[in-house]
Order: sequence, then C-alpha cells, then structure tokens
Amino acid sequence: MRPNLPTNSKIDGGVKVTGILAIICNAFFVFGILAMEFQSGGHGEMANFYADSMVWTFPVAGWGLATGIGLLRAWRWARISTLIFSAPLAAFGVLETVASLRMPGDVDTPRWELIMFKTGLTLLDLIPIAAGIAWLVFFTRKDVKAYFQAG
Repeated sequence: MRPNLPTNSKIDGGVKVTGILAIICNAFFVFGILAMEFQSGGHGEMANFYADSMVWTFPVAGWGLATGIGLLRAWRWARISTLIFSAPLAAFGVLETVASLRMPGDVDTPRWELIMFKTGLTLLDLIPIAAGIAWLVFFTRKDVKAYFQAG
C-alpha cells in the first residue's frame, strides 16, 4: 500500500470494492469457461466453441484480474483500464437488452410467460449497464483522479 494516498473513505471504499469485484468476476469467468470446456468432454461443436473462445476470454480475463489488482494498489493505469472496461460493459448490456426484447416467443408459450421471461432477462441485462455507467461516472470524478495521482 502506498502511504501517501489521500484519506477519503468513500473513494478508497469504491476503488477497493471495484478492484475486488473485478478480481472475483474475472476469476469466476475463467473458472466457468474451464468448467464448461471440461464438461463438454472435448468433443462436438460446444467443445470447439469453448476451446475457440479461450483464445480471447483468457487474455481479457487476465487483463481484468490485473486491473483489479491495480485498483487495490491504486496504480494509475488501473483507473484508465477500468474506464476502458466500463464503456463496452455498458454498451454490451444495452445490446443484450435490445436482443432480449426482440427475441421471438414460441407459438406454444403463453404470452404472460414470455412477458415474465423477457422482464426477468431485461432486469438481469440492467446489471452490466448500471455497473458500466457507475464506473464511468465514478472513475472520471476529479477527487478519484487525484486519488490515483497521489504518490
């Protein structure tokens, strides 16, 4: 830890929570891909999908893990990395929301079930949108920038 960081518990808490969240989510992401790849048995189309997706998911997850560690240590580059992560996170959340709402229903599915399903899916899609926007707002504040410039 750097001893000369400004003392603002709200900033420190927000940065630390974001760092811990980045580490946990990216580690869970890697674990999930590995578990699904192992479960597929290495055969078939899904096994090929998991193997092919590891080419980009592992570097992105590694970047996320490094960013989480950088946030916990208040490294300057970690704030910029979080800003880079947050914009696509919000954008992908919006795209997923649009895709969820445009998803056609099955002919045999009652309309109320489809509405409930789409409502639940849309509410889940709001999580990355809210996180991305919150990080964009939080990490562009002047006091947060000063927090990372100290030292």
